[in-house]
Amino acid sequence: MKASQKWKIERILYLALIPISYWFILFFINSHSDSNSLNILLSNISNKILLSIFFIISMFHIRIQLGKVYEDYFKFKQMKFYSLLTDCAIGFSFLIFLPVLFF
Repeated sequence: MKASQKWKIERILYLALIPISYWFILFFINSHSDSNSLNILLSNISNKILLSIFFIISMFHIRIQLGKVYEDYFKFKQMKFYSLLTDCAIGFSFLIFLPVLFF
C-alpha cells in the first residue's frame, strides 16, 4: 500500500474514532448504574451496531499503528512475523468479542 493511501486511511480512522469514542465512554458510564443495565443497553440493536463499529475501527487503527512501529524497528522477516502475530491476536480478540453482541 502506498504511503499516501495509508495516510488517508489513518486520518479517516482518526476522524471516525473521535465521536465513536465519546459514545463508547458514555455507553459504559451509563452501564454501571446497576447490575442489569449492561444487559439492557446491549439489548438495543443500535448500541450493538455502534459497539461493533467501535471495535472494528479500533482494530484497524491498532493494526495500522503497530505496522508503522514494525516498519521502523524490525527487519523485513521480523516485521512479517510480528505482523502475522498481530493479525492473529486481533482476530482472536474479535472472536472473543462477537459473543457479547449476539448472546
